[in-house]
Amino acid sequence: MRMTQAEVDAYVMRHAPKQATRKDGCDDESKLHESIIGYCESQWPKWKFIRCRMDKPSTIAKGAQDFTIFLPNGRTLCVECKKKDGKLDSDQMGWAHEMQKNGHTIHVVRSFEEFLKLL
Repeated sequence: MRMTQAEVDAYVMRHAPKQATRKDGCDDESKLHESIIGYCESQWPKWKFIRCRMDKPSTIAKGAQDFTIFLPNGRTLCVECKKKDGKLDSDQMGWAHEMQKNGHTIHVVRSFEEFLKLL
């Protein structure tokens, strides 16, 4: 079932206050992307991933996470990278909500250390 724009807006309003600015986390999201890519490529066998472009809205699907990482043993990790003060927009919130309804979790990480904790 697809959410209406009003439902997405209401969802964002309910959850936006929980996305407070954090003292920890990165100031440059591109460096976080580079660290995740480097980690995935350093594994043996290499962890394959799909990554959305940073210079424009997602070309995969509107609101889709930055990384879909294919881990060993058939596991998949969905990761959205944000700067320490970054917030999910309404498209990203809607996407995450629909993914959750289908049993998937979008993990928001603000530092490489948070990414490593997911593993």
